Amino acid sequence: MLTQADLATPAVIEGWLRDLGLTPIRRPEGPNNWNVEFTVTGSTTLTMAVVNPKSIPRAIMVVCGMSPVPGHVTTFLALDEEQRKGFWKDLRTMLSREFVEFQLEGTAVVECPRIIRVTAVRFDDGLNLDSFARSVSSVCKACNDAVVHFAERLGDPNVPASGEFAFKKTVAQ
Repeated sequence: MLTQADLATPAVIEGWLRDLGLTPIRRPEGPNNWNVEFTVTGSTTLTMAVVNPKSIPRAIMVVCGMSPVPGHVTTFLALDEEQRKGFWKDLRTMLSREFVEFQLEGTAVVECPRIIRVTAVRFDDGLNLDSFARSVSSVCKACNDAVVHFAERLGDPNVPASGEFAFKKTVAQ
């Protein structure tokens, strides 16, 4: 298990990300003591970050944020009220799972979610490579499920030749 001193720099987390076959990139800290970004490739490529928030220095937070593309917003607005209610309800239900938290920005039913943010918080006294990998996996799975939800309900209006899902990935916190 780690200590608060181990989280003073991102060195341990960067090493763990490399152990998982990922490439860490340090980013400006902002409201955090440090911020490390990485990309997870798979059926959907996700840009994620691990941060050490100033407000909870004994913790790390695995973060992934996404925003729908304009085509999703247009399709969402064309749905009737019952379909929009179902979209929001099913999205919240799908994201309500163990080991992650989520935030949806936007007025439910009235507008398409503007930002989806999925996070997992781990504290130093329970943090090891195994629990860290599980948190990264949990956030990835929740984000991939959100991507599928949008594709199934709203289509994929901007499929590029590469086949990558048309969803803006952000690491916004």
